[in-house]
Amino acid sequence: MRIFIIILLAVLSLNSFSQTDSIKVKQKNYPSFSANYQYGNIIPTTDFVRGDNLMGKPLKYYQSYTLKLLWQNPGYTDWQKIYRAPYYGIGQSVGDFFNPNEVGYPISTYGILGLPIKRWKKLELYSEFQFGMAYNWTHYDSITNPKNLVIGGGLTVHLNIGVNAFYPITKNLDLGAGISFIHFSNGGFERPNKGFNIYAPSIELKYHLAERPNVRSVNSPGKLERTNDLFFMIGYGDHQLNDHELDSNYFAIGGLSVIYFTQFSNAFRLGYGTDLNYWWGLNAYPNGTIGPRTSENFTVGLLVQPELIIDKLTLVSGFGIYAKHLNYGNFKQTYQRLGVNYEIYKDISVGVNIRALNFMLAEFLEFNIGYRIKWDKVRK
Repeated sequence: MRIFIIILLAVLSLNSFSQTDSIKVKQKNYPSFSANYQYGNIIPTTDFVRGDNLMGKPLKYYQSYTLKLLWQNPGYTDWQKIYRAPYYGIGQSVGDFFNPNEVGYPISTYGILGLPIKRWKKLELYSEFQFGMAYNWTHYDSITNPKNLVIGGGLTVHLNIGVNAFYPITKNLDLGAGISFIHFSNGGFERPNKGFNIYAPSIELKYHLAERPNVRSVNSPGKLERTNDLFFMIGYGDHQLNDHELDSNYFAIGGLSVIYFTQFSNAFRLGYGTDLNYWWGLNAYPNGTIGPRTSENFTVGLLVQPELIIDKLTLVSGFGIYAKHLNYGNFKQTYQRLGVNYEIYKDISVGVNIRALNFMLAEFLEFNIGYRIKWDKVRK
């Protein structure tokens, strides 16, 4: 439910941007509807995918059927001008791993943001980001589904990062093609949680329900207000140790991140900082029960965090290294952060991140609340 609330906030914020800074401009919505088909390869990162399953053969292929409801407007607001008229909206997909008895047919619901990379006379190239949740999994069960160590619960994150090209074939219809990387996991919220990683080409038909917006006439908003920020973030999540992924012991993780950001453009800022977290289960006993609560439970990370700014919504990424970690040692293990953040009131924000190792193994979902101290404002 918490994941759903964050996703809902992100989608609603995207849909409400058109009213944040253009009240005097008569606005017109330009909606479109699209159908997408993907067929690609499952990356063999787990024994289950490589063939240790009840079918007794590798899971090689993945396909999905997707419907999207999108909007694209000709630069009514500053954020639309900054990103040169992106498209945004909501989508729903049904996935097929060609193993319904052990995996099922997961259904994903998510927010969509498509940022233009290059526009030619007719052909347009976009990067597309999808973030939401997937459900309807046939997940691990010690009796009925003992081999599926990939999906341990009924709800996972849906993450899709790709590149799409579109070409108009009629007045209202576009033909699209692309390729994307897809990730399903629950961030360690319920194990086993090895997760699926997929790369898949796609084809798409997009129908514009009204006339097309004139996206090539979008003017730059100029140099908007920019700040340097000191960001304080309190995070919380649940974690289960990989060595005990089949038991029912879950441990809390709580911590503080302090990051200094420099904003380099209207859309981009870069931060440098530190993570201090307390892992209740980091020194658990061999039987999976909680160990003594000592300073060994603290971890310290150093990270670099690039962010894309979309009005009050922020797309978060990060790359760090554990400077102190009981199990990994010091300066030996890197970690990654990917998620969304939304400002709810006067520099106070809420968000959710996926914390991962080696870009593949999810550690935990990091629900957070943050506060920014801003200065060095530069106005237009």
